[in-house]
Amino acid sequence: MASNAYFKQQQKCSIVLLILNGFALFAVNSPLLVKASGISAEYEKFSESFFYEENQHRSEENIVIPPFAMQSFEALIKLGFCDEPELPDENFNEIMNEVRKSNSVRMNYDVYIPEGSELAASTLAIIEKAFPTTFKYVDESNSWMMDAIQAHLNNLKWFEEITGAKQTPSGTLVQCDTNVTTDWLKPFDPKHTKDGEFHTENAPITVPFMHQEGTYRMCERDDLNAKIIEMPLNDENLAMWVYLPKEKDGMDELEEKLKIESLTNIDSSMNEQQVEVRLPKFHDSFEMDLDQELAKTDIEYALSNTGEKTEAKVERPIMKLRTNIAMTESLDSEEHYHIMQRDVAGAPELPSESAGCAEFDAAHPFIYHLVHKDKMNGQILPIIIGSFKNLNININLPK
Repeated sequence: MASNAYFKQQQKCSIVLLILNGFALFAVNSPLLVKASGISAEYEKFSESFFYEENQHRSEENIVIPPFAMQSFEALIKLGFCDEPELPDENFNEIMNEVRKSNSVRMNYDVYIPEGSELAASTLAIIEKAFPTTFKYVDESNSWMMDAIQAHLNNLKWFEEITGAKQTPSGTLVQCDTNVTTDWLKPFDPKHTKDGEFHTENAPITVPFMHQEGTYRMCERDDLNAKIIEMPLNDENLAMWVYLPKEKDGMDELEEKLKIESLTNIDSSMNEQQVEVRLPKFHDSFEMDLDQELAKTDIEYALSNTGEKTEAKVERPIMKLRTNIAMTESLDSEEHYHIMQRDVAGAPELPSESAGCAEFDAAHPFIYHLVHKDKMNGQILPIIIGSFKNLNININLPK
């Protein structure tokens, strides 16, 4: 079957394809393929720095960004859009496979290519275990797509400087969706979800609060002036960490302190205890054009090189990241619900604390991480990083 015919047949299916756009085709056992260096802490550092910078600029808006999606995009480029391709290492593959099987996290790559681009169908076996990808054609009537492609082409020289590899023009656009739903190991009972007062930076508002008491790992860090709780998900290696400043206006202070604190230290600080938990129920989304954000930030990107140039040629696609989170009672919770800001007079208070039970009452702005914890090697990798400061404030790029 011709490769274009193959593409047209599979276009509506969630499969894994590889577009090389003129690069050589590689067989599964090709000696030209080498193992990549694996998960890099540099992406975590960049993502956290970028998150804190954006969080301060958008002081009243909720933000959620996906560090793992950023790194997996770069791994996809190294494998499929470079003439010196690299296979993701086993560590990366294990995490990606866990994410693909997860009920809590769904990732998908929509790859938009110009019509007429040839597909390397012979490379399917190389990447079908690595990236969940659906291929579509670029819509030339979509102004956002065309503007993004043109802006990307203008930045090729800049990408050469930070990657050390020769960048060739690309009309391909990749959109990575990371969708998170809180499939808690210990689900909240919807009957206990009640409206309560949440203190934003400007005024109190009413939001639905999920509530339960149970055994959780938690710590109260005086040096961070915050409480941190770990709430496991049904997926064995995934957990939600929530960072709650002790002060209602303590987000800026917490962000500055977290910049120099490691996830490993935070993990070792927590211990099991009986906790009464109260968390807002919300949906949020955030979109970003990675090219545009990298071009305007002063933060060093994870790919920045030491000045050494390589002979590799890269056909770097445009990257759009879209992240969605549903913080709900369970995976089976109602998917859509209506929240209204209203007078909070008489809002229900948190029930009296049980004897000997700690309290985690997230009734003012907080930060959260969805983390992957490898129990074998102790590696902790943030899948998403987010903040909740107000009601359902969705940040969308121009269409």
